[in-house]
Amino acid sequence: MNGIHLFAQNCAVFHGSVKGTASTSPIAKGLYQKPPQLATDGVEDDLEGYSFWKIKHGIRLTGMPSFGSSLSDQQIWSLALFLKHMDKLPPAIQQTWIQVQNWPLVSVNQPIHK
Repeated sequence: MNGIHLFAQNCAVFHGSVKGTASTSPIAKGLYQKPPQLATDGVEDDLEGYSFWKIKHGIRLTGMPSFGSSLSDQQIWSLALFLKHMDKLPPAIQQTWIQVQNWPLVSVNQPIHK
């Protein structure tokens, strides 16, 4: 559950929601190189340690930043474990994953405040 919350706060705008490539955010669409939409492209086959390393250190010459100075190792492990098991979550956890939004939505009935 912690991994999902961390993903929602730090990653979803780039790597998407449960909808995958069907709902890529404008930020992700504008990046070069395109960040993988993980619900579609997945990293479940990667070892948890590999995901941990990418999250902690970032990936050079891409938009993937290092989270080593902003997240603890425990938080990074939570993210890595979520990514490893995101395709086979227990039902209660899956419901939380379904609720993750990758882009802020503004209702047409709500005024935008400047």
